[in-house]
Amino acid sequence: MLAGWVAILFSAITLLTVYYAVRQNAEQRLQQETAVLSQQLVSQLEAELERHKYLPTLLAENPEAQALLQTASPLPDAVLRVNRILKKANRIANTADTYLMRPDGLTIAASNWDQASTFVGRNFSFRPYFQQAVQGHLGRYYALGTTSGERGYYFASSVRGENGQIIGVMVVKIRITIQESGRAWQAAHFMVADPEGVVFMSSNPAWRLHSLQALSAEVLASLKQNHRYADTAITPLTHLRLDTTATLQSVSDGHHQYLVQRTGMESAGWTLYILNDASSVTRSVVLTLLLTAFMLALTLLLLYLLWKNQRQRREYEQQAREQLEAKVEERTRELRLTQGELVQAAKMAALGQLSAGINHEINNPLTAIRAYADNAAQFLDIGKPDIARSNLMEIVGLTERMATITRQLKTFSRKSAGQIETCDLHRALDSALGIIQPKLAQTRIALEQQRADNTRYVQADLVWLEQILVNLLSNAAEAVQEQAEQCIWIALQQADGQVCVSVRDNGPGISEQAMPHVFEAFFTTKTIGKGLGLGLSISYRLARDMHGNLGVRNAPEGGAMFTLSLQQAADGSQP
Repeated sequence: MLAGWVAILFSAITLLTVYYAVRQNAEQRLQQETAVLSQQLVSQLEAELERHKYLPTLLAENPEAQALLQTASPLPDAVLRVNRILKKANRIANTADTYLMRPDGLTIAASNWDQASTFVGRNFSFRPYFQQAVQGHLGRYYALGTTSGERGYYFASSVRGENGQIIGVMVVKIRITIQESGRAWQAAHFMVADPEGVVFMSSNPAWRLHSLQALSAEVLASLKQNHRYADTAITPLTHLRLDTTATLQSVSDGHHQYLVQRTGMESAGWTLYILNDASSVTRSVVLTLLLTAFMLALTLLLLYLLWKNQRQRREYEQQAREQLEAKVEERTRELRLTQGELVQAAKMAALGQLSAGINHEINNPLTAIRAYADNAAQFLDIGKPDIARSNLMEIVGLTERMATITRQLKTFSRKSAGQIETCDLHRALDSALGIIQPKLAQTRIALEQQRADNTRYVQADLVWLEQILVNLLSNAAEAVQEQAEQCIWIALQQADGQVCVSVRDNGPGISEQAMPHVFEAFFTTKTIGKGLGLGLSISYRLARDMHGNLGVRNAPEGGAMFTLSLQQAADGSQP
């Protein structure tokens, strides 16, 4: 009798243990699957958006588009050329539509100019992406097309004239090609909601163009004014009561129980919800309990043997887990060590490349120091301490020169965090000149500088600023190598709250064919082995990241002139 009660108690404990273990494991597995689905979908959406983010900014630099906006009554041929350019770019980039608008929102050129549903002549000033772009920001907006009725994401960039004023807006509409149906979304569903909580993309068609919660009258009026979802009436999903602030939650739609994972997409302002069917947890638990009960019913007479086997099995699993954890921990340490070595190797490689450029500037003073030291010893031997002292002072000057070079090398090679702050432009220019001085010393270049007193302080990252100046000065030095008279002019001027650094040379200048491509990555006019074409492209990007600009033109006197424009610091008159 006692054995029977022990067997029943043992069976009950075993079943409860299995129940909680299997349920916990199934829930964790479901959470992991949901997190993986969320991460995959977020990556696909972000990749889809980032793939075309650059396009409107690039097209806004097109000279013919800029000329069209600056002409009050453009010729039909000029409009046709811009239409064809936009159509070609639209086809190559595989985007939905590309169009150009005036500052008042009127479309004057479009990739669909030859179609019945063309955007030409239509005014889209009511769209938020246009309003963002005319304020100088990158416009981003998801909506239904008012003309085509197709869903799409809009990127808009301002088009600027020669003096930097906004003369129009370039817009690119892309299709979000994420499949909303398929095998991946049979047991799970997803929803993507805009900042107002309206679901505009979902694997369940019944959820699309519905709100997660009831919208206020102001939000509904704003959606109607912007024509974001055309004339669709946005009603709440009453059968799905989601907590829009919870990262992980469990909800039911009346038919299915879902585990919901919420993930925010800050760049687009969207919120992604993955709804994974939680019935798999119940199925796993029930199936496991039935199997366990069946096995217990067959093995009650062998309870002791089963208990012993279970204990051995648990010990083995515990040992295996410990061994696995130890291996994982060891592997993690090895990976961290390898990563640190790779970072250090990259730093040493960069230092080696930069140090090679001033190798002769170190060797020459060392040779001179050796000669001065030998002479000083001889003068001391013959009783001429004054001359020996003069030689020793020369050695002091040479060692200070070497120390200055190494300090400049250390400053230039340090890693930057990209923090924009008040920087001393004059100091950065002096440092850049010191870095390329070994290169200038080997040439006949005449360097002239003009620095205004009110150009000292700018808003920038000091390391990035020095990197841009070194690149511009180095390129100027290379451009005048074939000239009989080699000259470089540096001018610092202040205008309209900005400080402009101009670097001009008397080289051959830049051809008309190469001018539009100067700041493109991997574009170079140098011979093979002389450069990869990344210096100006990186410098241009760094200037934009510092809220500035880097431009180029051919000077009237001849040669090329690069101009770096940066915001003047608020306390520009003080250090």
